[in-house]
Amino acid sequence: MKPSTRSAIRNDILADYETPSPDLAVRVLGAIPTSPPSPVSHRGRVALQTAAVVMVALVIGVTMIGVRVARGELALPAGLPFGVGGLHPPAASYSIVDAQYLSADTAWIIAQLHVHNGPTVLMKTTDGGKTWHEQFRMPDGSGLGSFRFWNTKDGELAVLVPSTLPPSKTPGAPGSSNMTARTYRTQDGGAHWQLLDRPVDWQNPTLAGGFFLTQQEGWRISGRDLGPIIVQHTTDGGDHWTTVGNVPAGASLGSNLTFSDRQTGWLTANASKSYAWDANGTPIPYTPPTALLWVTRDGGQTWTPGELPLPAEAAANNVRLEAPIFFGKDGLLEFEVTGPPPTFQLDPSQPPATKGWMHSYILQSHDGGRNWGQLEQTPGGLQQGGALFFDARHWLLSQGPDLTETLDAGKSWTTRQVLASGLSFSLAPWNYIDGKTIWSQVGADRLVRSTDGGAHWTAVTPPTIK
Repeated sequence: MKPSTRSAIRNDILADYETPSPDLAVRVLGAIPTSPPSPVSHRGRVALQTAAVVMVALVIGVTMIGVRVARGELALPAGLPFGVGGLHPPAASYSIVDAQYLSADTAWIIAQLHVHNGPTVLMKTTDGGKTWHEQFRMPDGSGLGSFRFWNTKDGELAVLVPSTLPPSKTPGAPGSSNMTARTYRTQDGGAHWQLLDRPVDWQNPTLAGGFFLTQQEGWRISGRDLGPIIVQHTTDGGDHWTTVGNVPAGASLGSNLTFSDRQTGWLTANASKSYAWDANGTPIPYTPPTALLWVTRDGGQTWTPGELPLPAEAAANNVRLEAPIFFGKDGLLEFEVTGPPPTFQLDPSQPPATKGWMHSYILQSHDGGRNWGQLEQTPGGLQQGGALFFDARHWLLSQGPDLTETLDAGKSWTTRQVLASGLSFSLAPWNYIDGKTIWSQVGADRLVRSTDGGAHWTAVTPPTIK
């Protein structure tokens, strides 16, 4: 993705800009003619000189603010006339396909230099984005599997490389996929990487993955496309896995797995009413999951369905759940309901609607997720830009360039525009570092950061990658 023409022009104009020196006002005043007194009063001359000083200061101030706004370094208050206001970070010549943030200063991004087929580069900053350093480059034809840093030193990176095994149409058999994962580990913050000697996991060609509670302990959903689906557990960082239980028969294959602690885990399913087709083109009837939320309290051995008081519109439309978030016994469960576009037009002169509708909601629990209630509809979240939760009552949701905040668990909201029109926030749990530090990707190639809990935002200078 290349920068827009407007961005290129703006950067060229600002490249040679120098901040006005402190003596600029003195030099301007010195240029004011000091001709002999004309038939005006002394008071009039003082007024003119004072007006000149004020005008000079105003010009300097407006110039400096205008340059900072144009560079995307400063966000003016929303609601200003002539469309002024909104943070506008500079664009980059690549797409950010993944990122991880550890603090206000330390972050990693994975950038793909071309829309299709790499190369893909891992970059790191330790000064809040002022400078970046390349740490890993994936060659053309390879792709990103996943990456994760546990702290400033320890991390893993999985790279998908073309497989040399003969093709096979049997699910799970060697050669069934034309890509093989190679996992690298670093113990010095990405300066050096070691290829791990792990066997290729052909038993998990499509469902491998999972959730790690610590650097060593994690769980994953495992199994073949046509075989049993099981839950596996590791205590050595994924080198070895043991089966601890089965995925509930009523859960969908697209269930997401998370754990709150070593014993308590959650499976969240999605209920999609759309149809699939078989090899003959015949629609396959939709079979809804028996429950959208499952919980285990014995480390994944057994699972129990949870009762969710969903809105009435969820019965006939698609439902998508996020993983529950807990603050002690208080839990929040975010989900969305989406429906098809209307089949009728109120105004025949208008073009037909092509997009469906979407409503976002949050359920609350105060007993560790055993019971859910207090349904609240939210202005934004999930596909509309995401949400962050500071505690059980303080939520921050995004929708396009706007942020909407509640301090009373959704009873009242305040909304403000932060980004320039045309840009959109992308908030997720991994964007949140602590009560003050938040990173967010805005668009395919831009980053912003807040160090005061989202009250103010600044642009992050994107690295130059060749």
